[in-house]
Amino acid sequence: MGYYTRFRLKSIDFWKKNKKKILIFLIIFLIIIIINNILKHMPKELPEPSISYTPHVAVLTDEEVPKKYQKPIENLVDEYFRYCNNGEYENAYNLITDECKKEYYPTLDSFTAYVNHVFEGKKKKYTLQSYSIIDNIYVYDIKITDDFMANGTSDGYYYYEEKLILKEENGTIKLSIGEFISKENPNTSFEDDYMKVEILEKVVDYETEKYKVKITNKSDNKYIIISDRTQSNEIQLNLGSRKDDPENTIMSLTIPPSGFRVQEIEFQKFYDGNNKSQGLYFGAVRILNHYDYAKGTTEEDLNTAVKLYSIEIPLN
Repeated sequence: MGYYTRFRLKSIDFWKKNKKKILIFLIIFLIIIIINNILKHMPKELPEPSISYTPHVAVLTDEEVPKKYQKPIENLVDEYFRYCNNGEYENAYNLITDECKKEYYPTLDSFTAYVNHVFEGKKKKYTLQSYSIIDNIYVYDIKITDDFMANGTSDGYYYYEEKLILKEENGTIKLSIGEFISKENPNTSFEDDYMKVEILEKVVDYETEKYKVKITNKSDNKYIIISDRTQSNEIQLNLGSRKDDPENTIMSLTIPPSGFRVQEIEFQKFYDGNNKSQGLYFGAVRILNHYDYAKGTTEEDLNTAVKLYSIEIPLN
């Protein structure tokens, strides 16, 4: 038997006896090679995750609330929240602006009802984030959640969210809730031979603008029809690039001879939106000799109208 034959037989015998060990060794060797190759291509240091919380940088504009107001805002909101959590309603009520109280929460009871709705009789916690900054008015988004540690329960997850309004008045930060921003007297009007239109007040909150309008009929024998839901574009808010219809449904805005009408008209208008309110637009004013309230404006009324026209009361 030759040398090569003996070597081949011994190799086959060795393989049969040690096949499992050899396979395990090869697998381990391959795993080591793969791991080594992965490690070679990995960065030497993994970058630290970038997590930052900037509660006083406005989400919409990246503007920062002046540093001199940041701590007073935190302290004011925290004090207000602590009073609400502890059921000290009167102390919390005393922290909001007089204007906000007058318009939205004229009594302590009405404010208490608001707090009970938001807090549900439970301990809460909150997060605060600057949302927008316009004309020294700081809009913050507040998210209120259950404080599971304080309540000793975790039955479900609830959160309430609204915009808090913080104003700088004479160097002091004031708090408005319920998204109330301001009440203004536009001091603007329109008058012609048939009527006088006066905008008595404008109430602004974060999502809406509400106008109280007085319309006086100067005629003793004509009907003035501003809206009866029979025409297009009867009442709109002119925002420059578009005109928006009211949020509240106005079934009829008609003024009889020698009469007057006071009407509240509400529009959706985000305070930090790009469009400014330019005018209150009445797009289908009808001066009629006769008017049937049951039928509304008919084709015959339009054909025999004393005058059909549109007007806009400027708001700037």
